[in-house]
Amino acid sequence: DQALSIAWARDLPERQRTMRATLDWSYDLLSEPERKLFRRLAVFVGGFTLESAEADGASEEPGEMLAHFGSLMEQSLVVVQPPRAGVEVRYGMLEPVRQYALEKLKESSEAEETRTRHAAFFLALSERAEPELWKPDQLEWLDLLESESDNLLAALSWTIERGHGEVGLRLSVALQRFWSVRGYLEEGRRWLETALSACPSPEPSIRAQALHGIGRMALEQGDRTLADRAL
Repeated sequence: DQALSIAWARDLPERQRTMRATLDWSYDLLSEPERKLFRRLAVFVGGFTLESAEADGASEEPGEMLAHFGSLMEQSLVVVQPPRAGVEVRYGMLEPVRQYALEKLKESSEAEETRTRHAAFFLALSERAEPELWKPDQLEWLDLLESESDNLLAALSWTIERGHGEVGLRLSVALQRFWSVRGYLEEGRRWLETALSACPSPEPSIRAQALHGIGRMALEQGDRTLADRAL
């Protein structure tokens, strides 16, 4: 990260200065709508689908977004990720490119709105997936959430960090079944506790679901004291 932000420092290797110069050159070639999309796509961690790109994209017209998206791919600023069985085609940025785009996003006035859109999309996805995790297609939805785990945690972390406690709590509650089935008990319990602490006055039903998740995971971990208190 630091290498890109101070890439013009004289003591940096020529390779890193060349990388920065190449990215500057590619960025300058983009139209303003393409630059805006490029900046916004930087918030995705671990890749993204076209659906999520459209939800967080710079254009309200899907056709325009796809055209701008194609231009980013032509310049290799966005790449197709290696295919995985049962998972929709995903795209992403090489990490040095993503860090450069994040730098540009922070310099713009769009960062807050972009992060908010990102969190809203993954909250909606999680709440859509949660009831499906109790049905025959459970594995398909578990795999979907697994493929988006980095984005889900990034959204969760940002909502709590920025004081959007209710959103963070809803997101963690929606993910508790996923965490439990996949065996991410320590991680799930920690996020539920953190989200609950960050939302001092939640709706009673959401608070109850969070406490139930904490208690159930604690019981599976053998922490009977915490389980009794939470449940």
